[in-house]
Amino acid sequence: MITVASVRGRALSLAGTFAGLALGVALIAMSLLVYASAQPRPPERLSAAPVLVHGPVLPDASGVGDGVRPWPGEQAQALAGRLAVLPGVAAAVPDRTFYAQLVVEGRPVGDPEETGAGHGWASAALGAYPLVDGTGPDADGEVAAGAATGLAVGDRTTLLTGGGPAEVTVTGLVDGPGVYVSEEAAARLSPGVAAIGLLLHPDADPAAVAAAARAAAPDATVSTGDGRAVLEPAQAAKTRWLGTQLLIAMASLAVFVTVFVVASTFALSIAQRRRELGLLRTVGATPRQIRRMVMGEALLVGGAGGLAGALLGVAAAVPAARLLADWGLAEPGLRIRPEPLPVLAAVLVGVGVALTGAYAAARRAAKVPPMAALREASVEARAMGLGRWLLGGSALALGGFLAARTATAAAEDRVNSALFAAMALTAAAALLAPVLLPPLIRLAGLPLRGSRGAGAMLVRAETLAAVRRTAATAAPVIATIGFAVLLSGMVATMREAYPAGQAAKLAGLTIAVPDGTPGLPATAVTTGGRSVLPTRVYAGDLSVAAFGTTGGPTSMAARIADAVGVRASGTVTVRFADGHTERLTIGEITPDGQVDDDLILPQELVRKHDPSALATSLLGADPAALAGHPGVEVLDAKAYAEREGAEDGRLLWLFATVLIALSVGYTGIAVANTMAMSADGRRPDLGVLRRAGATTRQLLRYAAAETLLVVALGAGLGLAVTVPPLLGMAAGLEQEVGAPVTLRLHWPVTTATMLATAALAVAAAVLATRRAARRAMSG
Repeated sequence: MITVASVRGRALSLAGTFAGLALGVALIAMSLLVYASAQPRPPERLSAAPVLVHGPVLPDASGVGDGVRPWPGEQAQALAGRLAVLPGVAAAVPDRTFYAQLVVEGRPVGDPEETGAGHGWASAALGAYPLVDGTGPDADGEVAAGAATGLAVGDRTTLLTGGGPAEVTVTGLVDGPGVYVSEEAAARLSPGVAAIGLLLHPDADPAAVAAAARAAAPDATVSTGDGRAVLEPAQAAKTRWLGTQLLIAMASLAVFVTVFVVASTFALSIAQRRRELGLLRTVGATPRQIRRMVMGEALLVGGAGGLAGALLGVAAAVPAARLLADWGLAEPGLRIRPEPLPVLAAVLVGVGVALTGAYAAARRAAKVPPMAALREASVEARAMGLGRWLLGGSALALGGFLAARTATAAAEDRVNSALFAAMALTAAAALLAPVLLPPLIRLAGLPLRGSRGAGAMLVRAETLAAVRRTAATAAPVIATIGFAVLLSGMVATMREAYPAGQAAKLAGLTIAVPDGTPGLPATAVTTGGRSVLPTRVYAGDLSVAAFGTTGGPTSMAARIADAVGVRASGTVTVRFADGHTERLTIGEITPDGQVDDDLILPQELVRKHDPSALATSLLGADPAALAGHPGVEVLDAKAYAEREGAEDGRLLWLFATVLIALSVGYTGIAVANTMAMSADGRRPDLGVLRRAGATTRQLLRYAAAETLLVVALGAGLGLAVTVPPLLGMAAGLEQEVGAPVTLRLHWPVTTATMLATAALAVAAAVLATRRAARRAMSG
């Protein structure tokens, strides 16, 4: 009952805590719902096949499933023949997948990252895309295209494949993406088969058919239902991984900042309630009861905030999924599935965060002596407790150590050291704000000592007399400005550093790159220049990324060699994309950490076994030889470097913008909460000022001036502790990329963050002061 009454009596001061918890739980619930709904799912184009028979899904060296080991075409056909006669099976269709892209009005159409849009016409029966016009292809030079391409039956167009462009005729249109060719053409473009789809009779039981298929093909893998998701396209998995990283970052930030908001709220609350807590101790309350009361308040607020946040998170999940799809971080058409477990988990996390944030304040409240009830003065005895001194000092020592290490570390370690130094120093500045701010406030007040009126003196006195309150306002500002400067400066500097380094290495070269396609075909590569031809091979029970180059020995990365048990000059048997095997002699074992070094093969060998392999680029390209080649663009070194970094830069800015916006929102909640609590506690002071002749407008001006001063000092500290480590990061990048690098602070983002933070803080201060002044006069 005491806990409920105390929460009811302090509803206004706990409103910020409730809002912070609700927002945090909403972000967590939304992230978990989107994550749960974005799990791997069966390919839509295979949705009509309830049973899929395929090779094993083999992991890469890190243990992640990364590829389906294929069969040779003739072996797949024989297996399909045995599966077709099983009870309940209407047809067994080998699914061939390869690179194919149509050219419409001179431009390739379709997803420029899709390397598996081509299929044999028989595979159309496995999917959800029926023929809407014309007929299927049954001869070379014929294709069935997606109706969305704008092509019509009978149109002549160009088909891009791994071998190069070819003229084709559209014989049919399907209601969905993809390009379908005759089975004979598909067998040449994709000699290997990774999966066989089983079409069943209407009365057939998929489970019984799957059991019969396992008996007929004991060396194969049989998947049904959601298990068919193992055949999900690699591009879909990459897209989901990127979206997951953003969701994890948002949820992590929500947890961290919510703990901060709760902890600062309850710490300030305990400082303001010392007399109340002392009175409870005087009438017999034990330290354990005081501790339970504070934790009970946190539990009530956490439960209420958790439930409200869960409802908000459920409502936000659908638009969040749509936004992620628009950003290219989720599959289009992602459907949110209502699942109670993620929502319940978010509520529990919210309650746990509330209790965690309030724990230190509860321990401090339990130590309030009974004599505190007799105190008349409200001047703070000390600005910081021992725990805050220890945490702040540790963060400062760690930041100093990392900053010193930045000057002597290797280039690749210097960047990480600088980033961690900035984070540690930002945390130290926020924790040590009660001792850093007073001298800065005195310094800022020096130019105003001769000013007329009592405004400047009043602002200075109020900020110095209540250092805890001032620090509680400044701490989230320090963290937010430091976070914004760190992220935006890091991204802006990297966006210039890496392209500059790449351009310096390729100076004087012309480079051919894909233009609206996932790679360059054989006809472009054979015009001259140097290229790398990526493919995937299977060694033992391992999926290995292989790269075809011209010249040099066959080499293997050390971690791959250890996994497959081969040494230099030893031999290893690998299976290629066409399902056939070759015994390779490994001429060299290369150290881990190099680029594209898992397995280096002769380019001719890759092309022999993988007709759909596409080169990523062509160095030293001949522009004249490539003129008019669809899907190919020739660039100089600078343009190539900028183009290569454009997508990474977009994603980095996207991540940074979302996280900075969230941090500004949390800062507004934290500052508003601090202002509401402090204004409520300053009602007697405001009443004295009103009786002394101060108008409401003057009080609001004083509150706004005090808040702006604190925000300005907090922003200055955030900049001061972040810029030096960023300079170290720029120096490390300069060594790493081998080109001059200058620190780039993104002033538009930094300025916008400062202005947004100041606007939120001033609005909160003015509203809280107006309400407190009215209550002071009415009381």
